[in-house]
Amino acid sequence: MATLLDLRRRVRSVRNIRQITRAMRMVAAAKLRRTQDRIISSRPYSDKTWAVMNGLAERAENRDHPLLRRAEHQQHVTVLVISSDKGMCGSFNTHILRRADTALQSWQDQAVQLALVGRKAHGYYRKQDWTIGEYWLDLLKEVTFGDAALVAEYLIDEFTSGRTDAVYVIYNEFKSVIRQEVVVEPLLPVVGLRFPEEKISAREAARYVAEYQTGAGQALDDTFEGLSGEIQTLSDIWSEGENAAQGAANMEPVELSDYIYEPDPETILGNLLPRHVEVQVFRAMLESISSEHAARMTAMANASRNADELIDDLTLTMNKIRQEEITTEILEVVGGAEALK
Repeated sequence: MATLLDLRRRVRSVRNIRQITRAMRMVAAAKLRRTQDRIISSRPYSDKTWAVMNGLAERAENRDHPLLRRAEHQQHVTVLVISSDKGMCGSFNTHILRRADTALQSWQDQAVQLALVGRKAHGYYRKQDWTIGEYWLDLLKEVTFGDAALVAEYLIDEFTSGRTDAVYVIYNEFKSVIRQEVVVEPLLPVVGLRFPEEKISAREAARYVAEYQTGAGQALDDTFEGLSGEIQTLSDIWSEGENAAQGAANMEPVELSDYIYEPDPETILGNLLPRHVEVQVFRAMLESISSEHAARMTAMANASRNADELIDDLTLTMNKIRQEEITTEILEVVGGAEALK
């Protein structure tokens, strides 16, 4: 049975650990706030880049860009897995690696190459049979656009050189402090651009046009609930959504054909596509590090709570032992006094 001295030492050790976990929780909370601010500040640039690319795609006569090339049969696949460099973040990395393993099994008929960000993913997959094309360590200490561009440059080179037919990214998407979701997203070829012969919904087109008008994008959340149907080009939306767009922006709609492109739309689109890939990688890294901080904050809060419970249990045990020792001493004194009579 543990002695009082042993229990006191354990209580002291647990209290020291609790101080560390509380400090780590506060640090993770501060880092999470800063990272969230960076995500929010980067969204307008990402959204506007995508909107401009859609406008260029509407006018591009030639879409023969390497980053838009789609292979008929994906024989070679590159998967970017973003994990953490440190531990103490609960099941954060476990969920990523488990989801990545499931995705890799679905591509087992293709030649799969891994690109890894983070020590945890690299430490895990270097012991597996999968091919590691490239890996980056300690990029997530302070996520910068330059680091994301470095990763994107490697992926673009693999894709444009023909060494891979498709690129996917697996990361933890930040939903809330207590909820993060592992997602698998296609990165290359770039998909989702609306070219002239592709149909888009009137609601989507109206929102896109209104984004070019001051303040209209946010005001359209409820205004376009009634829009429906399919259209061929953006100019067709005015027959159905002109009044709604004018009411949301409180100004005359500006037709996209008023823009003059220098140089031609194909050249501008070609220059924006690599930057779009860089932005997507940067966003994924920011989402991942935010999820890591949130997971660490939750894990440290749980650890601190468990430390409190353990201290209470040890203190209760220690008090019981002290009570038993005192009772034993009293009985010995009483017994000795009775023996002297």
